[in-house]
Amino acid sequence: MAFSLTELTAIRSRREMRAKVAFATLVIVAATDGADALINLYTQPDRIWPSFVQTTLLASAMSLLFLSLLARANLRLFELKDRLETLAVTDIQTGLLNRRGFFALLDQAQASGADMTLGIVDIDHFKRINDTYGHLVGDFVIAEVGRSLSEALKAPHFVGRVGGEEFAIALNGVTPIEALHISDRLRGRVSRVGGPQLPTNLSVTASIGLARIGEGEVMASYARADRALYEAKHDGRNVSVSADLGKRPKVVLLPLQSQS
Repeated sequence: MAFSLTELTAIRSRREMRAKVAFATLVIVAATDGADALINLYTQPDRIWPSFVQTTLLASAMSLLFLSLLARANLRLFELKDRLETLAVTDIQTGLLNRRGFFALLDQAQASGADMTLGIVDIDHFKRINDTYGHLVGDFVIAEVGRSLSEALKAPHFVGRVGGEEFAIALNGVTPIEALHISDRLRGRVSRVGGPQLPTNLSVTASIGLARIGEGEVMASYARADRALYEAKHDGRNVSVSADLGKRPKVVLLPLQSQS
């Protein structure tokens, strides 16, 4: 009963609002007419039909008025709740998932049995960019890197911003080698970030650490990807590192190929 009542009162769209207001109005009018007819049957039988018409019109008008007002208020509350829930998992600067939203979606993917590979993307020498060119340039770089990653990764893959200059990518159904190739393409896109807001001599690059996620091991895999990222930084930056391919403590470096 509680479930049915919740479903009846929940208004998620204008179409749903109109349908539920119409249904509730019919129920109220039918109940009112039934009660009115029953009373008149015993008190004044000759007034059944005139009273039926009068009751139907009044009940319909009043029900539509009050139910419409309540339904609109309910819809506004739902839209506000939905907007707040979206903001709670969205990074305002880039429009990507924030850390909370990214890992929540990753947990859902894992729970559904998806074969996921986690990647950490870190903008190289970002502090130097901020110190040399200012925070406005740094903010633009973050926004453009986020846009590049988002445009390159379509469902079932996804991306989020999990730290200051740090992004996370989730690759669905790829092998470690395929994950490396995808990360190379991502680094290529990052290296082409530019625009009038950026100094002409500024070069933007990123390092990426990758790790396949075992069953129920999201944070453990994140730690492995983070160690792989550290290897990428240690070995010259602007490289992709996989924690799943065995070379130098289970790490393989794949330098970015020169762009034509």
